[in-house]
Amino acid sequence: MKITFKKQLKLFLLFSFTFSSTAFSQGCSDDYSYLVFTENGVILFEEKSVKMSYPASLVKLMTLYLTFEALEKNKFKSDKILKFSARGEEISKVNKINTMNAKEGDKITVREAIRAIIVKSFNEATIVLAEAVDGSEWKFVRRMNDKTKQLGMFNTSFRNASGLHEEGQYTTSYDLARLVLALKKDFPQYYHLFAVKEFSYKGVKYETHNHVLTDYEGAEGLKTGFTNASGFNLISAARQGDKRIFSILLNCSTYQKRDQFTKFLLNDAFKSLSQNKQQLQTRLDKKFDYSAKQKRHDDYEEEMRFGMKLENY
Repeated sequence: MKITFKKQLKLFLLFSFTFSSTAFSQGCSDDYSYLVFTENGVILFEEKSVKMSYPASLVKLMTLYLTFEALEKNKFKSDKILKFSARGEEISKVNKINTMNAKEGDKITVREAIRAIIVKSFNEATIVLAEAVDGSEWKFVRRMNDKTKQLGMFNTSFRNASGLHEEGQYTTSYDLARLVLALKKDFPQYYHLFAVKEFSYKGVKYETHNHVLTDYEGAEGLKTGFTNASGFNLISAARQGDKRIFSILLNCSTYQKRDQFTKFLLNDAFKSLSQNKQQLQTRLDKKFDYSAKQKRHDDYEEEMRFGMKLENY
């Protein structure tokens, strides 16, 4: 069968990206995965993106989704003053470095708690918001899992609002992509908050540790994540002209390699769009059939045996 020049070019471009991205990502980890897609859900590049992974603080995107939903339903206002509970103080002590050192009874506004999550990924801020929405983190987690079904995130399970490691907490890049697109579509009025680089609380100024947000031209933020079990995760968004790209990268061995590879993926995505070389069909809708490419929840334990030391950060 004769192969046309157009087909030869398409195969060459696909092979070139696969080769270059694989070579570039060496050292990210032995089991990294990524998914790069446009604002309208067109997948540009992917690698092992249906693999179940530990999300770490990427969980906080769902916590924020439900907080935004509560704000829109007038359950509370952004200036409402909340109090940290005993549970909030307990979670504040889990991470000895990245913490607000919240004490039971300390006060924080909804607006401050949202920024605390986005800018510094403070775990205790998720607890105070979860309790504001549902009275307890445990009730809030049920709401989180109900929302996954509504968004078509059928291979995701949440166990807490913060992303602290639990064996039964997992997701995939495909499911995270659905969550990212839902955040942008359902709450455009809050999307700009993901680009906030600093916030102040009790007279202390905190600055973001999202280096792609600070270093990459057109970056719009979103979320970092890390536990010993998950490795270094990052969901990024960037805009150049009228084009917006999202990337999801999971399980890198260092944050430096994670950030570097994310920038590489974004650069290649914008280059591909500008040259009109990618005409890939979207699969980020609820009709996508996982059965051919991904194991069911029952196979989770076998899928997740990474052999890593499980500590929470």
